[in-house]
Amino acid sequence: MDPVTIMLGITAATSLMSASAQTRAGKLAAEQGRMGAEDAELSARTNELAATQRETERKQQLASELATANAQAGASGIRAFEGSPLTILQQSIENEETATERDMFNTRISALTQRRRGQMGIIEGANKERLGRLGGATSLLKAGASVAAMAAPSPSKTGDFQGGGSGIPSFDAGGYA
Repeated sequence: MDPVTIMLGITAATSLMSASAQTRAGKLAAEQGRMGAEDAELSARTNELAATQRETERKQQLASELATANAQAGASGIRAFEGSPLTILQQSIENEETATERDMFNTRISALTQRRRGQMGIIEGANKERLGRLGGATSLLKAGASVAAMAAPSPSKTGDFQGGGSGIPSFDAGGYA
């Protein structure tokens, strides 16, 4: 077998393998981006559930504190929800509402940030997939150019061209009259 044919085959095979590897790497990056987005969504939901649990626990604690304050006020002869005990209870309720609002706001911001990171992972993965396909196509084009260059007869062997080997007929070499 001709050595040029062997080189052509090796070049073509290597280029196909390179193109395939680049395309697979791009697909893998896209899949990793999607998985990252799923992880971010799961994390955001977990944080939101944790915030709901914290809110429930704070409300239970507040209810317990209100019952204790009411019992202590009743034991000392003060009627429930009158005067100072009512003011203290109202302040406790307002503090709880403020804490809940702050916690829910922070949780929403955190969840949005996590979801955005997940979306960015999807976009980054898709871009890497495109780059992989482009790299694969580039490898094939380079291989095609190399194969064509190896397979093409050289001008000096064919004697078709006159002049300095540039492939352009020279006026001096009789190409034009």
